[in-house]
Amino acid sequence: MVDKNELRAAFTARLHEALDDAGVRTRGRGADIHKYLKSVGVNKSPQAVSKWLNGDALAEADSMVALCSWLKVRREWLEYGVLPKEHTGESNVHHLSNGNDSNIRKITKRFGKVPLISWVQAGAWCEANFEQHDGETWLSCPVAISESGYALKVLGDSMTNPGPGRSYPTGCIIFVDPEAETKTGDRVIARVPRTNEATFKVLVEDAGRQFLKPINPQYPIIDITEETHICGKVVGSFIPE
Repeated sequence: MVDKNELRAAFTARLHEALDDAGVRTRGRGADIHKYLKSVGVNKSPQAVSKWLNGDALAEADSMVALCSWLKVRREWLEYGVLPKEHTGESNVHHLSNGNDSNIRKITKRFGKVPLISWVQAGAWCEANFEQHDGETWLSCPVAISESGYALKVLGDSMTNPGPGRSYPTGCIIFVDPEAETKTGDRVIARVPRTNEATFKVLVEDAGRQFLKPINPQYPIIDITEETHICGKVVGSFIPE
């Protein structure tokens, strides 16, 4: 599981870094944050702001968005440390919040918390939205995602890239949107026949046939059959510090 204390401490360090870069005074910056948030309609108590600055809590989604706008940093960086720090104008898996991606249906997408579930639960999610979230860890999703979205912790190294390119090593957190349209080349979660668990692979196509391909070439490619079910598209990821 993700160490909450480490996430909070890392977030606080980045928040102070962004505040320093923005020239916000060191003493009294809690009051400055509170004043700014109030001016943009985000009502948080001074105690809540103090917890962000002292490593005791992560900012909620509405506050995170407001802080990033004010401090001119990317939410993925402020919340999770995913580089680059500042907006670059690129459009990829980590930049779906601009709403320009044709696969993103604005009426169903929002920023918020999603449950960090097990791989067995992810397989059940293919049938219907799995509602048993009690006791689960909830993570703030750094990208726009549907209400049925969830997070998974990568296990094993089948999606670890031994060379250059995007990699998802063990411990990496991925965010999955069951409502996002998938196409060839997407990273997807699928349930393969004769197992209750889901698998994380790249959706590929060759000679009119589709396959599930691991990034690590040491693992075999999986044929997609009528019994294979694509559970959702991976729309974001981060590696806990």
